[in-house]
Amino acid sequence: MMSESAAVAVHRRYKLSFLKTLRSEWIKLFTLRSSWWLMVITIVTSIGFSVFMAFMLYYNENYMADVLAQNGVPREPGAMGMWSQAVVQGCGMTGQLVFVILSVLIITNEYSSGMIRSTMTVAPRRIRVLIAKMFVIIFTAILVFAISVAGSWGLGYLFLRDSVMVDTTLTSLVSLRILGGFVLEMVLVSLMCFGLGAWIRSTAGGIGAAVFVVMLLPLIRQMIVGFLANPEPTGWRKWLVDGSLFLPTIAGGLITEVEPSSSLLGPWEGLGVLGGWALLAIIIAFIATARRDV
Repeated sequence: MMSESAAVAVHRRYKLSFLKTLRSEWIKLFTLRSSWWLMVITIVTSIGFSVFMAFMLYYNENYMADVLAQNGVPREPGAMGMWSQAVVQGCGMTGQLVFVILSVLIITNEYSSGMIRSTMTVAPRRIRVLIAKMFVIIFTAILVFAISVAGSWGLGYLFLRDSVMVDTTLTSLVSLRILGGFVLEMVLVSLMCFGLGAWIRSTAGGIGAAVFVVMLLPLIRQMIVGFLANPEPTGWRKWLVDGSLFLPTIAGGLITEVEPSSSLLGPWEGLGVLGGWALLAIIIAFIATARRDV
């Protein structure tokens, strides 16, 4: 029989809050050198492409100015487009691809390494874990692409500050909508790719699916629409051409257009369609994570 002075084992139930889960996911991402490398590559390549585009615009404007001067034709303000739109095109060329890969790796790396079992053992509420990962992705995407856009616009402006044919206005509603909308678009694309990764659970499969949806599907759509749209599409061809506007990145890309190219979807409606696709991918990921074994 144990004496009254014997030590009594006290079992305390450990409660893992959402903030602690969020902190653990934050540590997982930012303690990996590969994550830092991917973020740095995203920022550097985005700024690099944008600065290259600024130099080409500067060179082309000077060449066109000489030709116009010889013919006595004045330079038309803004004839070569908006610098803000060129910035998001430069940031979207490679920066988007690299960050898509990071969004998939955030979840698939745990499945490939088996760490997901430890994660789900410590935090058995699986949906909470996915939501914590989503918050990390949202913050990281906003940070990375905000830096990319700001750096690209600022460095490119050094070449174009005296430009007449390139509109370098920053404070107009159109310019702010293009730059801010691009960051929101990248956040939604990242969440959609994260949902694909959580659903597929394979690094190769997740990256392949994400690259197909984000990069290849728009190219396939462009070829098909180019074939069907000449002559003016009617009947089923028109339905197909109009329906292709609702593809994820096609609809989301409308937010970065100076003038709406479609009468069906405006810039913010297109972003809403992309948000719907991202929500669908997240819901499927929630269902798959809740019902399948880890």
